[in-house]
Amino acid sequence: VFRVIEPDAQIDAIANGEIDAMDIGPDVNKFNRAKEAKGVDLRLAGGPNFRHLTINGTSPNLQDVRVRRALAMAISRQAIARAMLAPLGIKAEPLGNHIFMANQAGYQDNAGDVGTYNPERAKQLLDEAGWRMDGTVRRKDGRPLEIVAIIPSGVATSKQETELMQNMLAQVGVKLIISTVPSPDFFSNYITPGQFDFTVFSWMGTPYPMSSAKSLYAMPRRNASGEMDIQQNYARIGTPAIDQLFDATNRELDRAKAVTMANEADRQIWEEVHSLTLYQRPELAATR
Repeated sequence: VFRVIEPDAQIDAIANGEIDAMDIGPDVNKFNRAKEAKGVDLRLAGGPNFRHLTINGTSPNLQDVRVRRALAMAISRQAIARAMLAPLGIKAEPLGNHIFMANQAGYQDNAGDVGTYNPERAKQLLDEAGWRMDGTVRRKDGRPLEIVAIIPSGVATSKQETELMQNMLAQVGVKLIISTVPSPDFFSNYITPGQFDFTVFSWMGTPYPMSSAKSLYAMPRRNASGEMDIQQNYARIGTPAIDQLFDATNRELDRAKAVTMANEADRQIWEEVHSLTLYQRPELAATR
């Protein structure tokens, strides 16, 4: 029997014996509560799941790839991974691949300059894009560089991650506004229709990373009724070259060649600054 329970209320439910299992993920508060709860076991594995920052490439302030690249360089993925994973006793390393997890065959770090924390270079790129410092905030044509991060209510992990980003971006003159919305409305009213600039959540992967990843990064196209079909590409960023690489990868029967093409697709996803992979999300469950 599955029950619908607000994320932050689930730990109380298992501690009180109301449910038999729950997903803890990278939430240290739930982890510590579960460790102390009587009659509760913790199960840990390196799952195919990851936390990420998705960047809406159709937002007016984020259409310029130089701005997306600058914001990426202003965010320390290492610091976020350390804050979220170290309290769980898990080695804190940022994830450098959108397709393969660190414990999957084929993984390599393709993050390059985009995924490297470099606030000074971030400032230069923002200057080049016309966003100049005005006091403590950057402006262009009189508009401040403000980014709205939409997160769901009741998810402490999302709150902590975006608050860390908020402090980092402030150091390069970018104001990050965190907007918390009701969990049931998060995807339907905000993420799917593109009513956000930034968002963070988890992608749950599969044992077949090359084929299952395509819908996350495929270039949005208009369907027969004229509506934009984004599949699961909430960033709305893509290129024909990336699509061709995924198609070729999924046709290729030689695994070594397929892995090489998949990593080239990932390298191009980083270059487009589609999203920032933050860290591999532990498969961490509490059970009675």
